[in-house]
Amino acid sequence: MDTLPLIKVELIVKINFDTFGQVQFTDDNGRPWIKEFVGNSWSKEIYLRQHKEIIFRVFVNNTFLQKGRKVTLIKKINNEVIDQKDFELSSDKLFEGWFRLG
Repeated sequence: MDTLPLIKVELIVKINFDTFGQVQFTDDNGRPWIKEFVGNSWSKEIYLRQHKEIIFRVFVNNTFLQKGRKVTLIKKINNEVIDQKDFELSSDKLFEGWFRLG
């Protein structure tokens, strides 16, 4: 029986306004997923038996061409932030992305 503890990976999107968009990530088996979201945040927990690279990126809508809008992507492993990036949206595009972490 395998006694290695599972590795908890958290993928987090934080946006400073309500919007809708899509998140792309790979799961524990390396399968790609695209999920839609509505609101100002999105998160997903993935449990791995061994460390592997997880693809994580987001596509965001800025329908009203708002200025000063920001997207933050965060990746945590076992509750510790290992990667985080802030992206500022252009106020002249309705759709922006794919913003990538990693």
